[in-house]
This record gives sequence, structure tokens and C-alpha cells, in this order.
Amino acid sequence: MADSSLILILGAGLSGLVAARRLVAAGRTVRVLEARDRVGGRTHAVPAHPGGGHSSGALADLGATWGWSHQPQLLALARELHLAPFEQYSTGATAYETGGTVHRLPHPSGSAGYLRFAGGAAALAQAVAAALPAGTVQLGARATGLRQLADGVEVTTKENGQPRTYRAAAVVVALPPRLAGYSLQFEPALSAAVQAAQQQTPTWMSHSMKSLVTYETPFWRELGWSGFGVSQQGPLTEIHDATPPEGQPGVLFGFFAAPHALRNAPVAAREAAVVAQLVRLFGPAAARPLAYQELDWTREPFTSTPADEAPPLAVPLQGPPELRVPLWQDRLIWAGAETATGEWGRLDGAVEVGERAARQVLAGAAAAPGL
Repeated sequence: MADSSLILILGAGLSGLVAARRLVAAGRTVRVLEARDRVGGRTHAVPAHPGGGHSSGALADLGATWGWSHQPQLLALARELHLAPFEQYSTGATAYETGGTVHRLPHPSGSAGYLRFAGGAAALAQAVAAALPAGTVQLGARATGLRQLADGVEVTTKENGQPRTYRAAAVVVALPPRLAGYSLQFEPALSAAVQAAQQQTPTWMSHSMKSLVTYETPFWRELGWSGFGVSQQGPLTEIHDATPPEGQPGVLFGFFAAPHALRNAPVAAREAAVVAQLVRLFGPAAARPLAYQELDWTREPFTSTPADEAPPLAVPLQGPPELRVPLWQDRLIWAGAETATGEWGRLDGAVEVGERAARQVLAGAAAAPGL
């Protein structure tokens, strides 16, 4: 028998945590099951200078990073959490590398208007999780299967290598759809249309690899560079000033080209190639970083599947309708950011679908008192 008072949420990324926040506010008992040892999903901030020193408290994003002023749902959540975004530094020239030459383009940076959060975008999920009742979020709980019950849903997990079973009135699957289709067993099996939608929906930025390079100061600003660069040579194809709002340490991050032979090379070879590229773009001061860090999201099993290694040929404008409709008598509900109708896959999209999932749970409960 299902626990009629409990709602399960699979995934403690921003969408799952937003759904949990709204359901708790509505008086529901919620348990968020997260496979990782941290909350935040594809948001992940790390110390910009892990070696310590006066700037050791500054954080930089290795995952999702930005919001924009046209994203009201994200900005409304940030206001609720008292997290004020700041505008990414974009004053100065753009570096454009092509044909073995670096061009200094004087027009405004292509990253003008990009919004970031002190502490990284991960601060959003961390703040939501911290405000939930104690024990709501359970880390190290990897969901493996869902089974429809007459009065709810059964979820099986692996925790510390051991199987565990939960029974609840409803479950919100706040995972990328392709990952959910790849890693979860559904009983009964989902329809062919739903399975196809899962498989065909790319996971936003799962093909990406980010490199963070930290310096004592953002020296490029004094040289008139914005820190924004685009390269046809690589290994980084797009580079941004990721310096925290305090102004130090200086941080640059870039997206590693996908595919690129160096992605399978030793980390020392990638670091050397990245630093050499930054020297070409911004001058000899770039040869003296304090730290180099990277994260290849294709190697994150709680985000990506083998089908996500290559960049998608096209980015959807919105998620498939099959993944916005509750199933199993309104007891199985989707909330991955790739199911959003606007700002697909992005932070604002994650907030949208978390809110929608909570409304669908509550609507199902109103229609079926046993839920």
C-alpha cells in the first residue's frame, strides 16, 4: 500500500527542488531522492582557487551559469531566496581567433547582459534545499525503477549499494527525459510515443566540457579586453570572464570543443593547450594561472547517457507535449528542464517545470482524494 501522505521527487536539481518547495508550502510531505552527493544537478560551483589564500572563498561555475533579464520565473525565485544576480563583466574588446590570427573587435562583448549569481548558479538550488524541512532531501539515493500501484507509485533505489523501496501517492521525475528513459525501469512500460520522446529529447549542455582558469586578478580588463572570446582554433570555442563580483580572483571559463581529440588526453595536456590559447588571446600574463579545473559533462552518469556525447543538431524551442502530461492516473509527473515550454533546458525552464509539476500533483490530489 502506498503512503498517501508522501510525494516522491527524483532529482535534486533546480526543477525538483522548486517542485518540492511549492509542495511543502502547500502542506504536502515530500522526499527528494538524489543520486549525487550534492544538490544542484547541472549547476555545480567550485572554489575558484582551491589552493586557498585570500580568495579561496570565491566560487565559480562548472555547470549551468546564466540567467537573463527576460526570464521572469528565474528572477522571481531569486528574489524569494534573496539572491540578487549581478551582470557579468562585458566592458572592452572581444577576442576573435581564426586562421591563426587573433582579432581585437571593439564592439560590445557578446556576453553583455548575462546575469550570474554570487556563489554560482548552484546557490539557487542550495538555498531552496536549505529551506526545506530537515530530512526532505536524501543524497546518495539512485532511483532504478518505478512501478504503478493501485493507489500510488513504488520507487526502487540503490543506496550505499543496497536496494530500497519507497511507496508514495505520486512521483515527480525531475531528471533529463533521456536519462530517465535510459536509467529507470517503468512497470508497466511507458507508451511507445513517450519512450520515443524521451530518447529523442537532447539533454541540454550534456555534451559540454567546461574549463576554469583562475588568476590573481582579471588582468585582461586592464588591457582593454572584456574576457569574452570566440575561437575557430580552440581548444576552447567560447570564453567568458567568470570573475566573482568582488573582482578577484580573476577567472576565465571556456567551453571545450566537442568533439575534440584532447578531450580524451591527460588533463595536463588539456591544461597546457588551454593556457597556451589564453596566452594567444590575452597576452603573456595568461601563462601564470593559479589553478586549472574542468568538468566533462558527458562523463557525468547522473546527467548524460551515451547518446548525449555529440552536440544536438538542433536545440528544441520547447519540450515534447508527451512529457508534460501526467501518467498513471496523474501519479507520474515529469519535471526535467527539457520539458519546459519556454527557455528550454535553462535555469528559467527548470523553475517553470518545477512549478508546473507541483501544480499537477496538487490538481491530481484534488481530483482523487486518495492521492
